Amino acid sequence: MKRELLHPDVQRLHDEACAQKRETYIDPLTGYTVLTRYAHEQRGTCCGNACRHCPYDWKNVRGLFALVLVMLCSMSLSAQPQRCDTVVALKPGAGQRVGQGPVFFPMNVLTGPEPRASRTTPIAEPREVCSLGLGGSILLGLRRAVIVDLPGPDFTVFENAFMFGARTFAEPARVEVSRDGIAWHAFPFDSLTLRGCAGVTPTTGLNAFDPEVSGGDAFDLATIGIDSVRWIRITDVTRIVLDNRSHPFYDPTLSGFDLDAIIAVHTVPMAFEQRIEHNALDNTLTLDVVHQATISIYDMRGAVIHQEVLAPGIHYVDMHIVPRGAVLAVIDDGYHRRFLKVKR
Repeated sequence: MKRELLHPDVQRLHDEACAQKRETYIDPLTGYTVLTRYAHEQRGTCCGNACRHCPYDWKNVRGLFALVLVMLCSMSLSAQPQRCDTVVALKPGAGQRVGQGPVFFPMNVLTGPEPRASRTTPIAEPREVCSLGLGGSILLGLRRAVIVDLPGPDFTVFENAFMFGARTFAEPARVEVSRDGIAWHAFPFDSLTLRGCAGVTPTTGLNAFDPEVSGGDAFDLATIGIDSVRWIRITDVTRIVLDNRSHPFYDPTLSGFDLDAIIAVHTVPMAFEQRIEHNALDNTLTLDVVHQATISIYDMRGAVIHQEVLAPGIHYVDMHIVPRGAVLAVIDDGYHRRFLKVKR
């Protein structure tokens, strides 16, 4: 079996962890917790899971156990369904703009699918769906998790497609996925049958986390040979139907894809970056530290008025320790630097 070539920063972190006799380190490129060579040597034998730093040449590995390779020996492997929880970008297309305003968006695409929907009853309320318009697109994802490839569909896209007799009212969209938001992989689709598109299968309003009964259009990462992703991009392609009167799904009233929700069926929680938030009620900073980091608080003149080194984990800083006024809180782990302006 071919071992992966490690990024120099990853190799350095691993070597430092081994020198300190630590059993894990955080991969800076993925946020995964990874077992070190030192940890495997303490076990004494190959576990058979194709671990990244196995010192036993994977002698007990039978075949390529892709899931374990994806998780890189994650210490918290548990595939749980959840909704996409963040919208990165919305690029409206032509025509319909239902649900794009700040009153309902982006929550209308982060809280579905609508339980009142059925095969014959579409939901078009702005509080429940966001219309992309013809040619429009939306980029969503997960802040603290990745979608992983397991047997069966890995995520489901819900739109307000519906049946009228034997006819399906569909407004199709192309679906693309990405690990990093830079390199994208598209699911292939058939422009005539619309197989492989989102926006074709009606939502049933049943258990949204069970693709067998929830309706919607299910996607399996194995289809495109991808083991894990964090971002999903939906792009309306309704023009394929609207511009062809002989198309099996043609209807002159089609106005573009209406996103209800995306449910990630198989996910694993991961920490990707340091997080810093201010709670005005009790005047504290909440710090979610992925790697060892330094928190520095600066006054208006740029002078450091508080500084401390934090181990990985969640920490709370009482802001009553700093003078009143505007301050700048900075968390720096050597890889990333995050800023937050705070007024107290």
